[in-house]
This record gives sequence, structure tokens and C-alpha cells, in this order.
Amino acid sequence: MRRPIIQTNHNIKVDFQVNRSTKTTVELQPVMVEKLLRQKRSTSYVDTITELDASGVHCRKEDVQKMIEGLKNEFPELLEHQLPIGIVSKCYLGKPYEVHTLDTQLQIVEHYKLGSVLPNGMEKARILAMNPNYVFVEVFTSYICAVTKAGQTSMVNG
Repeated sequence: MRRPIIQTNHNIKVDFQVNRSTKTTVELQPVMVEKLLRQKRSTSYVDTITELDASGVHCRKEDVQKMIEGLKNEFPELLEHQLPIGIVSKCYLGKPYEVHTLDTQLQIVEHYKLGSVLPNGMEKARILAMNPNYVFVEVFTSYICAVTKAGQTSMVNG
């Protein structure tokens, strides 16, 4: 009579636990970050960010959080320090306001009058934000990404 070489036990229970975290814990290399930032932005993200003027000069904390969460959802591969430091766009509230910013570090929205200097290195995005071809400009530490209504991006080294 033949004996099996490998003994099989049919009562073995295997328990696998899968970690399905959507946020990466590995920092992307600058080349990969640049490639990611050149991708088209989602319609929901563009719509969320363009609602900045909807609440007037003073923005509710819930609205700011919604915009920041939209930003984080748009870039789940990026670590916290790789996310934009802010977003600049043309302000449609009328004179004397020219542009407004979403400062992601301070978690505030501020409207700036003509000639007021933008904080945290966001001044470099002002000219692009005033361009009618773009709905907003994302300001990263090393890049500036101008975004159209359709979600297309144009990137400049900052």
C-alpha cells in the first residue's frame, strides 16, 4: 500500500488579515510626485475647490474642512508634507478683492485686496490665478500647478 509523502490535515484554519489602508506610508520620489501632479484633476475636486467664493468673505470651518478633505482625497498617494501648501484663485466677490487663498496648513480661507501680499510663498501663483484660462492654482513647495475647469493641469517649477 502506498503512503503519501506529504501528510495533509484538512482541519487547518488559515486566518489572513489584510490592511486596506488607502494612504501610503512610503514617500514618493520627486519624479513620481511630478508625474502624479501632472495628471488631470477629478470633476468633484475641481467643483469643491471652485465653490470657495460661494460662502462670501467669511468661510465656515466645515467648508474649509470639506475642501481640505477633497484635496487629500485627490492625492491619496502623497504624504502630509507633500500636499499643496495652499490654493490661490481669482476672487469673484468684487472690488476691492482680487484673489483668495486656501491655506492648508492654517486651514483658513482668506480674501486679498489688490496689492496685498499673499503669505507662505503663494504670491508666486497670483499671476496664474488671475489668468482666465485657470480656475485655481495649487501651490506646492517645489511646484505650481494651474488647473482648468476641465481639470487639465499646467505645471511650473516653483
